Amino acid sequence: MPSRRAFLTTVGTAVPLALAGCLDSAQRVEGYVQFKLIDGLIEEQGETTEVSIIHVDASYENGAPPNLVYLNEEWTDQFPIPRKPTVSDSLHERLTEQFDSVRYVIGTTSPEWAEDDESVGSFNVATTRENFNRVQVHTKVTASSDGTYLTIHSVDGLWNFD
Repeated sequence: MPSRRAFLTTVGTAVPLALAGCLDSAQRVEGYVQFKLIDGLIEEQGETTEVSIIHVDASYENGAPPNLVYLNEEWTDQFPIPRKPTVSDSLHERLTEQFDSVRYVIGTTSPEWAEDDESVGSFNVATTRENFNRVQVHTKVTASSDGTYLTIHSVDGLWNFD
């Protein structure tokens, strides 16, 4: 029988954070990484508390680096390049020791996910730590999502915002 922590980790990474402007799209599409974030989840008495660890968002100005929206002061020394966060094995271990589960989220935007009169659509959902580490904000990717989980199939340089 799996431990409570292992069960919550599995369930936590499968829980959708937000779905913005899209239907299920298991098809592979070209798009870009709009944001990355990490949340620690604490389960107490049937309630889940989210603790934000880091949040990096796209900057749409030519040549501008991604925006560091939030970095939890307790974890600042764990991200040598905060605008390009990655999670080492040791950091992942520290996070899973402190939280019941850890959620890695990538917001990916694509013209192919657009609905109605919109020019783009997005999936802002959980993914694996490995996918999280493969990409950075502004990265051009080929991805798919079932609406609750994001898979990165390839990383193809930087997205051209022109």
